[in-house]
Amino acid sequence: MEPSLHAVWNHSIDVWLDDSFETASQGTKMLAGIQHLHNNVIPEGLAWAVETFEEVTFRRAAEGLRYFGFRDLDPFFTDLLVNRNDLEYLNSREDEYFELFPEDAVLERAILARLSEFPDEFDDGEP
Repeated sequence: MEPSLHAVWNHSIDVWLDDSFETASQGTKMLAGIQHLHNNVIPEGLAWAVETFEEVTFRRAAEGLRYFGFRDLDPFFTDLLVNRNDLEYLNSREDEYFELFPEDAVLERAILARLSEFPDEFDDGEP
């Protein structure tokens, strides 16, 4: 039985929290990379995320977005990281982040499409 979007979505959050990112299946890993960054930007803000997270967090989010067919945000993230000490600059880029990042419904459709086509690339945490 193929995993559901809900199960995959929830499991990918657990993958990051349980520190099992490296051993996760490819699709689950890619979704976890996106969620870890975005789920922290939403409540805390982009500047906080840039100040708090290491470069690898941004690279994993960019890789995940490319995996699901979205634009490459590596150049945007690189610019943020280069300017991580300029709080005013980081704050000025927050609206752009939300313009570049796919809306929830669009992201969900992309995940469902990939999940339907490649169900073996995802897992839902069930044995």
